This record gives sequence, structure tokens and C-alpha cells, in this order.
Amino acid sequence: MKQDKQKPADKDKVLHNMIKMRRWSIIGGLAVGAQVLLNIVTDPGSNISIFQAVLALGCIGYGLSMTPKIRKLSQAGDNEK
Repeated sequence: MKQDKQKPADKDKVLHNMIKMRRWSIIGGLAVGAQVLLNIVTDPGSNISIFQAVLALGCIGYGLSMTPKIRKLSQAGDNEK
């Protein structure tokens, strides 16, 4: 069976989960970024720092890219109520 429309409770749950995902993605990116800074200070020639820096930027970027989707879902939920 194909579901055409989501129930309002489902949209609220999806919105809540997306907000939590954005928050933890940004927190994780900041934590890895702090680890990169510590690794650069202690061992400047490490190649692993490059991978970790890319990971940190990717996590933060993904978290920030979720903001327009969250706003769209939030506004759609407000319009239905």
C-alpha cells in the first residue's frame, strides 16, 4: 500500500527527529574540529588531521544544510493547525 499523505503526528515526529539530527551533527562536527585543533598543536605533521578536518566540516555543513528543510516542515505544520 502506498501512503499519499503523512499524518500531522508523523510530520511532527519527522520535524523533531530532524531537529535532533541537526543538533547532534553540529555538536559532533564541533567536537571533531576541536580534536583536529588539538592534534595540529601536538603533532603538526599528522595526515589523519586532514581526514578529521574534512569530517568535521562535513558534519557541520550537513547540520546547517538541514535548516531550510526544518523551516519548511515547521511552516507547513503551522499552516495546517
